[in-house]
Amino acid sequence: MFTALLFVIPLQVTLIRDVTVVDGFPAVARAHQDVMLRDGRIAAVRPTGPGADAGALVVDGRGKYILPGFVDTHAHVAFGPVTFTRENGVPKMSLRYDHEASLHTLRTLLAFGVTLVRNPAGPTEQAVAIRDSLERGQLTGPRVRTAGELIDVFATAGLGRAVTTPEAMREEVRRQAALGVDMVKLYAGLPAPLVKAGAEEAHARGIKAITHTVFTSWTEAVEGGVDGVVHIVPGSPMLIAPEQRSAYLATMRGTQYNAQWFRFADTASAELKAMTKALVQRRTWLDPTLITFERMFRGNSPDVREGPDLRYAAPVLLENWKTFDLSQGWTAADHADAVSLWPRVEAFVRHLYHAGVRLTVGTDANNPWTPPGISFHREMALLVRAGIPVPVVLGMATLSGAESLGLDGETGTVTAGKRADLVLLTADPLADIANTVHIESTWLGGRRFDPRALGVHSK
Repeated sequence: MFTALLFVIPLQVTLIRDVTVVDGFPAVARAHQDVMLRDGRIAAVRPTGPGADAGALVVDGRGKYILPGFVDTHAHVAFGPVTFTRENGVPKMSLRYDHEASLHTLRTLLAFGVTLVRNPAGPTEQAVAIRDSLERGQLTGPRVRTAGELIDVFATAGLGRAVTTPEAMREEVRRQAALGVDMVKLYAGLPAPLVKAGAEEAHARGIKAITHTVFTSWTEAVEGGVDGVVHIVPGSPMLIAPEQRSAYLATMRGTQYNAQWFRFADTASAELKAMTKALVQRRTWLDPTLITFERMFRGNSPDVREGPDLRYAAPVLLENWKTFDLSQGWTAADHADAVSLWPRVEAFVRHLYHAGVRLTVGTDANNPWTPPGISFHREMALLVRAGIPVPVVLGMATLSGAESLGLDGETGTVTAGKRADLVLLTADPLADIANTVHIESTWLGGRRFDPRALGVHSK
């Protein structure tokens, strides 16, 4: 049973006194600060001094750390149970939207300090309605920027629309733009000309285009104008050196390719050098979503399928994951092989980071074994483990996320004039990234939420 979040409507002025501010890219700490909130915004950030504004609600910040609210750039908040079948060897999926699962997801994300979300795909009308209801204060949860149904060469009932020509792509982008999406999601089976047409039409309509692509290489997608690439697995055979390409193609069965791509990928190859150069020069955003692939690779492990993090999943989705699994059909040998390749995944992350690719923190929440909220903190830990410094990961989780959505002018740092979207921690995140889960309060537009009713601090 989901326990409701506790919240209080703040007084007109709130003073968080003598707190350490942690923000920026890379994140830095400023000790002994007073952070004043007024009318939903940060009114002032100043060195701690005596006294307080008359009538202010004073929050003791001694020994605590305040950060901008976290930004999950890949959380499915308009979701439901997924059915997966095969017809003549062709995978078929369908999604049944579940509103209670969405309400659960939104509240859980907020409990874990997430105040802004990019919803990268979902049923269009419901996704837009959730975003708008949140903006009107009719639902409790983070702010959302949303895509609609993903666009691919195959339809996915409840989740994806099929297009096969550039004009059909443009028509579908226009349809979704008219319904109010903030971006379109261009999916894995699209060839490069359709990705390019989708990005062009999205920009003509004043919205963004992101892509999870396999049959189009990242290089082609970036050169075609997409604003963001999602997931750490490029997957495309065209990004494998020619002498290794046939061997890779021979391994492409089911979802096992997500691991096998790393067996053959070589960051010193001409193909990956060109891809990396394109990402950097075009300033294209990437959210790796390591947590979902880590759970996929280790999907036969009890700590994945029965671990304590699963208590944060919506019950209807947790039950669904017993039959809908991203590693469905994998053998024990497949899992062992994938786990052995994980260091190559980490090396690829380091390569992209050191090359200057713009990275954010996303989770793919509500896909199997990836519950909302807690997975954001697991993702940050995986990024640190891969070799990205803690201050950089904290910057990715806040300011970079806001920048990727074009909202860094109003959120992403603890700065006077910005929205009071904040998270207050009881332990130092710069000392240990695991401390980000020690959340005392989340502020959203100046409203204070207490996540303890959800047991956030339990281990």
